[in-house]
Amino acid sequence: MEDQTFYGESNQSNPTKKTGCNLLPSFFSCSIFNHRQMIDFVKLRINDTGTAERLRQNPQLNFFSSINTDTGEQKDESKTAEIKNLKIILYPSGLVEVRGSLHKFANDGIHNYDTFNYAKLVETIGTVVDILDTMPERVTLHNVEFGVNIRLDTSPSRFLDTILNYWYKLPETQFFNGKGYLLRWAQQNYIVKVYDKRHQYRLDSNVLRFEVKTIAMKHLAEVEVQTLADLLDVSKLRLMGVKLCETYNGLIIGEKKLDTGQMSRPERRTYEQGMNPNFWRDLTDRKQRNYYRGQFEKVIKKYGAGIRETVGQLIAEKVEELLKTSDVLPDSQNKNLGHFTTSNTPVKCPKFSYASPILTAPF
Repeated sequence: MEDQTFYGESNQSNPTKKTGCNLLPSFFSCSIFNHRQMIDFVKLRINDTGTAERLRQNPQLNFFSSINTDTGEQKDESKTAEIKNLKIILYPSGLVEVRGSLHKFANDGIHNYDTFNYAKLVETIGTVVDILDTMPERVTLHNVEFGVNIRLDTSPSRFLDTILNYWYKLPETQFFNGKGYLLRWAQQNYIVKVYDKRHQYRLDSNVLRFEVKTIAMKHLAEVEVQTLADLLDVSKLRLMGVKLCETYNGLIIGEKKLDTGQMSRPERRTYEQGMNPNFWRDLTDRKQRNYYRGQFEKVIKKYGAGIRETVGQLIAEKVEELLKTSDVLPDSQNKNLGHFTTSNTPVKCPKFSYASPILTAPF
């Protein structure tokens, strides 16, 4: 049996659990990762023929057309320019679309694994709207990707191995050069991804990435994030952080090799059933699913090392760290940053509930 301890103390002898990294068992310790980021990929639009014409005449931007290599014909009438990872697309209607990672843009389009906190986000948005020659409130959001990185003292794949499903749905799996891997769930309005960032970028640190990509902005309707200006509003970013926590709560996470000898017969049956991913897939009744989830997570909480709770707490702590604004001073000369806000309100993520899990998954 794998030792499931909190820095050498048994979970059974020490039922009082702590938060953050102190929750982790000795084989799964961690630290807050100093490569910070929350906002990453975005898809933006500006429906303004005047902006399109100004961009067309911008000497910084070199627009080109897509050509069918077989026929030599132009694929469509749109024109595209690239600058530091961002693609700026001009359509004949006058619509301007921008796609790419704000974090990579801040690093000359090369990577997105270094520090990218709120101060850098403010600076990057200021640069982007300056290039687009517009105001952030005129730039609408149509996709936004947000998430956090956590550094572990063991391979992130060990945590990924504990994830059974997201709202009873089995994940799609993608491997990085036969080593680390990614778990992905495509919902109607968003995509959830959990992956081993160390092997994706061949980093020296064991980095776990948890993120949500919004593919329909109705997923963030209650947050009221609609324009690029909203990403300068810390209160709205905090609500996105809460959304990240809520998404994490949708994961069903087990723990392997628990000592079933300590369990009662019903607990052992619940544990063995729940550790089989196909068990959850075959359940179709909503009440039945939620009943078994509640029973399974009670067993994991009672006999396990608290991995699910620990990583959930780390997500909340990371969001709060990323949104610190005490070191940010907006440039009073930059007319585009009028929506800059500061806030000292901590992120309060929903508590995990084993007895009464949420009944339905968001679309």
